[in-house]
Amino acid sequence: MIKIKRGLNLPISGAPKQTIEDGPSIRTVAVLGSDYVGMKPTMHVKVGDQVKKGQTLFADKKTEGVLFTAPASGTISAIHRGHKRVLQSVVIDVAGDEEESFDAYAPTELSSIGRDKVQDNLVKSGLWTAFRTRPFSKVPALGSEPSSIFVTAMDTNPLAADP
Repeated sequence: MIKIKRGLNLPISGAPKQTIEDGPSIRTVAVLGSDYVGMKPTMHVKVGDQVKKGQTLFADKKTEGVLFTAPASGTISAIHRGHKRVLQSVVIDVAGDEEESFDAYAPTELSSIGRDKVQDNLVKSGLWTAFRTRPFSKVPALGSEPSSIFVTAMDTNPLAADP
């Protein structure tokens, strides 16, 4: 058995650039089924449908009420399914900048908004799916209350830009 006591310190010279450069324009985006462990979708769209950014693409049968929304506006170009009809991806050809609108609140109103309103806004906008439960990294059920919240706000990869 190999045991590493102190790890490996790679002699990489230099430092990463602290700039963000413009890349090519994005023509297609996809929602990947593998990003959502144990999800069973009920499709709300089909190939050829026009969608807006934030519009519901599908809902989860296992966690009732959780909605998955479009990351961009455009046309649904493909819905890929794998073995036993497991959702692999929903592909969108990006066109236009139409988007759904959701409730917005002023910073002074935030302390008076109830938990139910916040949760409802997160679910409708599709941001509820950004939360994960431990240890299996599943999307939490509606109405569940976390005992703690962990926020990762920086990239810890080697040569990543400073936060």
